Amino acid sequence: MLRIFSLFLILCCILFGTFSPALLHANFSSEGIQVYQKSVPLLPENKKTLAEDISRYHEADNLWDALREDFALQHYENHPAVQEKIDWYMNNQDFLQRSANRAAPYLYYILQQIKKRHLPAEIALLPIVESGYNPFSLSIVGAAGIWQLMPGTASDLGIQQNGWYDGRRDVIASTRGALNHLKYLESVYEGNWLLAFAAYNTGEGNVRSALLKNIRNGRNTDFWSLPVAAETRGYVPSILALAVIISHPHRYHVAFPPVHNAPYLAQIDVGTQINLKYAASLAGMSLNNLQQLNPGYNRSSTPSRGPFKLTLPMQNVERFTENLAFAQPNTRARWMHYQIKSGDSFASLAKKFNTSPTIIRQFNQLRNNHLEHGTDILIPASTTKSNQQKYSLLPGDTIYIVRKEDSLISIAKNFHITIAALRAANINRIVAIGKPLIIPTHTNRNHHVDPGDTIYMVRPGDTIDRIAKKFHLLPADIRLANLIDDSALQEGEHIVIPARLRA
Repeated sequence: MLRIFSLFLILCCILFGTFSPALLHANFSSEGIQVYQKSVPLLPENKKTLAEDISRYHEADNLWDALREDFALQHYENHPAVQEKIDWYMNNQDFLQRSANRAAPYLYYILQQIKKRHLPAEIALLPIVESGYNPFSLSIVGAAGIWQLMPGTASDLGIQQNGWYDGRRDVIASTRGALNHLKYLESVYEGNWLLAFAAYNTGEGNVRSALLKNIRNGRNTDFWSLPVAAETRGYVPSILALAVIISHPHRYHVAFPPVHNAPYLAQIDVGTQINLKYAASLAGMSLNNLQQLNPGYNRSSTPSRGPFKLTLPMQNVERFTENLAFAQPNTRARWMHYQIKSGDSFASLAKKFNTSPTIIRQFNQLRNNHLEHGTDILIPASTTKSNQQKYSLLPGDTIYIVRKEDSLISIAKNFHITIAALRAANINRIVAIGKPLIIPTHTNRNHHVDPGDTIYMVRPGDTIDRIAKKFHLLPADIRLANLIDDSALQEGEHIVIPARLRA
């Protein structure tokens, strides 16, 4: 019965303690991370807000100062067990420095999630004790991530785990799950956080057994009196010792590297599978740095069936979204998801997808020739040329060198062409400072505004079909007049409604 009640409480926390990514612009004050949807490039108002957020980040105070001010628990500084842990940390300051450096990108987000749930700020120190804030940490018993969640616990908390993705390593997902679990433990132990911390470490059952044993023997039921395992006896004092050290920087002289007390991360829903190395190049960062911020992905690409979210520093968001707008879908992942059908063989699949049986075996680590019906495997992306032809430079076209602050929208506007025309002339080119772009000025001659034509501003929710219906046109008429498709429509962009083609 207690198990059922526990799961019910956890479910409630999950349902009401997480945020919805449906909004283009999330609330930093409660979430600590910006969320962008797959529509790219960013609209002008989003760019303005992003620039303000980046500026605010660079001007922010030190988060460690704010953290110590938010501490709410008694730290038992004079307890021998806490003093012993303080001594250990002071003799191992390199561990604290490494942990603090690894925590830096995530700490603001984690603290905001803690505040959202009205939990004590000391909880932000748990990952130092659990994993040294290493998202790739894996214990000998199978606990993973900065919060060291076991597979069963993570599943109960709704954290996804499969061959493609392990949400326990995903700092964003695992933080929500771990904090929801801690919120539940707070309710179980009626606000006694030492018991809640102990249960987080050793499990509710062990803490319950220790409490019942002391009750039967007429002993105290505070944490310090419980007959718990040695690991747990050291675990809780370790958290308290960290809080003591951070609370008294002038006494202990531990120089934690400064962390800005402002949002640092953004999360982008790409909307489709993408190769991580390619995503890193679009964002202008190293693959290693991208993987450090996206440790939940087990393979070289995001899962074929999602999640498709990438976590990036805010300063890389605009560059990533601009470059992603140029990227063709078939360049985003280097393999595809395929379900084995009756009659399939390595030879037939290799022929069908323009690859070799050996490569298919290597991709899927298969050692024999048997393919089981219904099994999911990976197929390397075809090496055949894209159906979309490369644009050829025409007389009158301009070569433009990208400058600072440039974007797809601003460049298209400056040269009085559509974003779609700019994209079509620069397939798979990356928008980066100093890189050349082709400005297809001939499109203005081929698709100019004739007498009677209408200039229409794209509104939220518009599609080519809806616009065509509104003006009694065929969708193909609008596509022809603007060299555009639905994926290229941008809210606020002006397109031509060709009067000469109207029915």
